[in-house]
Amino acid sequence: MALLEFRSPASGGLFMMPTTFQGICEVLDRPYAESGCWLPEDLPAVIEKIEAAVKREKEMIAEAKRRQHEKELKGEPGERKENERVTFSMRVYPLLEMLHAAQKKGKKVMWGVP
Repeated sequence: MALLEFRSPASGGLFMMPTTFQGICEVLDRPYAESGCWLPEDLPAVIEKIEAAVKREKEMIAEAKRRQHEKELKGEPGERKENERVTFSMRVYPLLEMLHAAQKKGKKVMWGVP
């Protein structure tokens, strides 16, 4: 499975696993493509949808932690695996930084197999 390379004249490049980008495409309600480009006018909507998904994930993690804490207070056994997992938010952070820089400078973001 080849990595995807993301580039923008507004920032340094980054690499991403295709499976991670497939998840981003699902959030954006767009089909997965091994190469493509977001133009400056596309960036606000792309950023908004990704940030909304990050917010939803953070809320779900906070709720799971709250439930875990309640179980612990009641003396019930629970699982503590949330710290072992690399979250969507962590995986998408570098891309969000690139998207924000590109939006600020009015530049495009391109991706493809190097």
